[in-house]
Amino acid sequence: MKKTLLSSSLFTGLLLLPSLSQAEDVDASNTDSAPTEAAWSGDAELGFIQTSGNSDTQSFNGKFSLIRELEPVTTSLNLEALTSEEDGDASKERYIAGLEHDYSLSKRSYVASVLSYEDDRFNGYQYQSSLSVGYGYHAWADENGKLDLVVGPGYRRSALENRNEDGDKVEEEAIGRASLKLLVNIGQGAKFTEHFTVEGGESKIVYKSDMGLESTLVGQLAMKINYQVKHTTDVPDDKKNTDSLVGVTLVYSF
Repeated sequence: MKKTLLSSSLFTGLLLLPSLSQAEDVDASNTDSAPTEAAWSGDAELGFIQTSGNSDTQSFNGKFSLIRELEPVTTSLNLEALTSEEDGDASKERYIAGLEHDYSLSKRSYVASVLSYEDDRFNGYQYQSSLSVGYGYHAWADENGKLDLVVGPGYRRSALENRNEDGDKVEEEAIGRASLKLLVNIGQGAKFTEHFTVEGGESKIVYKSDMGLESTLVGQLAMKINYQVKHTTDVPDDKKNTDSLVGVTLVYSF
């Protein structure tokens, strides 16, 4: 009971921190230049592979992202889905949701609140979730690309399919989180992206890398080659430490 109350207090405090920062901020430049209407943008990705013959396989990979900007706040929503079947049996099924709320402190500095949730039916967990609040820094931003860095504390909660060695089905712990977002414009209509995160706690460290190479086909439609890797230092029995994905998708930006 005490542990549950402590966890609830931590979640409440982390969620309130960006609001408190917004109330206390007195940066006149942000206040004076704030636009009156929010700017919306986003993109949708879709990939599908089907094979037949000695084995019948189907694979679906989809992503959706939505960004709302209204100075000094930027809010980002990211959704992912991956399903795969072989001879009628599911071989992969994963759903990911992420929400980030950034509050600008200056031209380069900001406070980043990040909430993530993952449901992978084949990794030994019912779900994995984390919440963090950190200091963000726009290290580089011009016509050639941009680089954002974030570091800060957080909280992780994971529900196991089977009880661990201590007899628990739920693992909760404080974590440290660091992330890197890189975008490089490498030519007309082509860009390279990398989103790397690391979350470290007492029980395990989780590394994630999402790398993409995107090229415009026509108008707002592009083709993207995507490479994802997730490595977990400690996993349930009979599960692998590293998962990877290579995919080709069509991307529509708006």
